[in-house]
Amino acid sequence: MKSITFLLFALILSFSACKEQAAEKNSCCSTKPAMAQKTSGGMPETSLYQLNQQWKNQNGEPVQLSDFKGSPVVMTMIFTHCEYACPMMVNDLKMVEDQFTEKHQNVKFVLISFDHERDTPDRLLEYAKTQQLGENWVLLHGHAGKVKELAMVLDISYEQLENGAFAHANKKFVLNAQGELVFSQEGLQTKAEPVLKALNKLL
Repeated sequence: MKSITFLLFALILSFSACKEQAAEKNSCCSTKPAMAQKTSGGMPETSLYQLNQQWKNQNGEPVQLSDFKGSPVVMTMIFTHCEYACPMMVNDLKMVEDQFTEKHQNVKFVLISFDHERDTPDRLLEYAKTQQLGENWVLLHGHAGKVKELAMVLDISYEQLENGAFAHANKKFVLNAQGELVFSQEGLQTKAEPVLKALNKLL
């Protein structure tokens, strides 16, 4: 419990200090001091993969965030019944993928749903097909407590409305192979180049 508490504070403080200065000047601040501190599992203490959470992907398979270790990850939080912001967020990420070359073949896109009630694995699979998302896209469903904990770590504010929809911040992140947050981008209809630049530094 101590390590999780430390992680939450460390990541939140880190992101508070490195929020983007402008929409296209996104370069997350260095976490080199924290990187020097490794856990017994070999991951930095500021790694998102320290969160011991169980999720299910769109195929109904159990997934932990640490399963993505070893590959760069582009991550965001959405919900599939969203009619405005979330489709735009997904489209932003598709624009990033459209510029991928062979060296980007190991990059994963991870979408975590705010909607723990309606976004079941079956619903997420249907959404992935509708959006024509490839095998390198993983959509995750989890219980409300896990969603809240992850959103807190990512500094994504959200609120469920009376109609079941969610008001939420629109943020995208790049994680390195160790699960550290190295880049953030906020907003809709954002340019792909800053995300690609962050990914290219990891490849």
